[in-house]
Amino acid sequence: MPRFHFTSDQLPSALPARIRARLWADSMDAIGSSFEMGIVTSRKFHGEVSVLQLGRIQVGAANTIADGAVTVLRSEAKLRQDGDDRIMIVINHGETPMSVRQFNRKVDLKRGEMTVLAMDLPSECATPHSGHSNVILLPREVLDQPGRMLELLAATRLKTNPAAQRLLAQTIQELLHAKDDLGEPLDVASGDYIAHLAAAILQARGSQPAKPQAKKPDTRVADIRKQIARHYRILDLTAEDVGGRLGMSARSVQHALSKHGSTFSEELMAMRLEAAFGMLRNGATGPIADIAFKCGFSDLSTFYRAFRARYGKPPNAARAAKS
Repeated sequence: MPRFHFTSDQLPSALPARIRARLWADSMDAIGSSFEMGIVTSRKFHGEVSVLQLGRIQVGAANTIADGAVTVLRSEAKLRQDGDDRIMIVINHGETPMSVRQFNRKVDLKRGEMTVLAMDLPSECATPHSGHSNVILLPREVLDQPGRMLELLAATRLKTNPAAQRLLAQTIQELLHAKDDLGEPLDVASGDYIAHLAAAILQARGSQPAKPQAKKPDTRVADIRKQIARHYRILDLTAEDVGGRLGMSARSVQHALSKHGSTFSEELMAMRLEAAFGMLRNGATGPIADIAFKCGFSDLSTFYRAFRARYGKPPNAARAAKS
């Protein structure tokens, strides 16, 4: 199975701890995600990361040892750098609690507990000194309505389906410690199994492996939502644009969404509002108008009206709640 492994021991021992931490975090660019490291120490840091590619799924383990607090960040700069829009499940395997933040929420995970994060919004994971965690990186099309699920569950302690949580944690550990190469068919099958467990935990529908020549309607809807999630920042994004990327007409896009009780305009508006809400609650600076523009709004009055209708307060109040 394709495996990426990097340890800070591969760096020159004379480097200061902060530099070692930064370079270790930079190594994760190789798996398609960018992170920043913050450590409250100048004396000691050791980091180790291992990632497996299982079809469309990535699973990984991260271990850190330091004599001060360790923080791993997804900042606005890193979001722009990699464009990663996947979903990440985090499982704490360390002896000390792990604090996880997103959407202005904070959860302290004990050993064995897990949460979920949106990779396309700022987030933060921190441990008092040393940490040990597993992660699962999932494409959004694995889940039904991922944006709404993340709005409810990101940075909360996942409590649904304990049996599936135990199976997921055990499966990840066994795969990461396996010494034999499974081979591509088993890699893909393992990834699909993990995706179904994750969907069960998040109370969303997993996508069955589909043959390209016979796509099911649910798979088409997931593809449409994935394209909206990737391109919602485009000011004049249309159903025709999204359909063109999927080999569908604008009419087919609207028809597929209507069968799920939604429209293209509603899906696009929800994604843009979730992005703006996340930026405001996670401390994005600058005028509200700039944030609205970055999230695809061309008219400020429309943004204010839609934001208040969805969240029950104006954008400025969402930002004020952070402080």
